[in-house]
Amino acid sequence: MKTMIAALAAFVLLPAAALSLGYTPTAAEVQQARDNAKRDAKLADAMEKARLKEEAKPVAAYIPKEAPPQKIESHKPEVFVAKVPGSAKKAKKKKSA
Repeated sequence: MKTMIAALAAFVLLPAAALSLGYTPTAAEVQQARDNAKRDAKLADAMEKARLKEEAKPVAAYIPKEAPPQKIESHKPEVFVAKVPGSAKKAKKKKSA
């Protein structure tokens, strides 16, 4: 168990020690970081403008006008009649003489 903890501690602490507190970036690294930050800011600004432009568009929806009410002629209400399968009357067979 102790060896597992030691291995885990070494695995976690090794990358942290790669950049020590005394490390100072070179001028090229500083310039690259600034260029990347400017590029990201421009891209974020363009994306925000595109989003606002898209949100400003009206919603494309078709809303039909209401039709005038039509006169309903005398309408008989439908009557439901329940039937059980096989409850229909069977026709009698005619006897041939």
